[in-house]
Amino acid sequence: MFARSFAAALAASALIATAATAQTQRPPAPLAQAAPQAPAAAPMPPADQVALARQVVELSGASSSFENVIPAFVEQAKSLFLPTNPDLGRQFNEVGDQLKAEFQPRVNELIQGIAVAYAQRFTMEELRRIQAFYQSADGQKLVRTIPSIMEETFGRSQQWSQVVTRDIVARFREEFAKRGIRL
Repeated sequence: MFARSFAAALAASALIATAATAQTQRPPAPLAQAAPQAPAAAPMPPADQVALARQVVELSGASSSFENVIPAFVEQAKSLFLPTNPDLGRQFNEVGDQLKAEFQPRVNELIQGIAVAYAQRFTMEELRRIQAFYQSADGQKLVRTIPSIMEETFGRSQQWSQVVTRDIVARFREEFAKRGIRL
């Protein structure tokens, strides 16, 4: 469930960026140019460090959270065209299936970029300790449990933000009422 929510959020943000780009008539930047880069002082780490970092990313379950990103992007893109072309639904489904297969390997670019980010921030020894943790029983339990924790956290944070926002609005009203202003 978390992976689907994450994929949908990622797809929505990508579509917003794509729509903004389309309005300015510029082609979207390739992933390598669009992705946030490590601080300028961080050199490209050695290949063996990136490879170890990639193992950590995969062991952590982060890479599996991107499995549904491409299908979500394709579905979001289809939803841009279908309202004005409802008679092409079957064709959109056919082309969508084709594009899912075509673009799914590109998830590797994202995972590799994440691995580079890890490798730039952790030493080989730190990565080995992180890897050992994720290979342990506790690490595997964490990987299995994180999606449900994230889902619960998301729900709790939504409730919390609503309550805090309501309380802040109430305090604004109180403070302005003291000044003789009704909001």
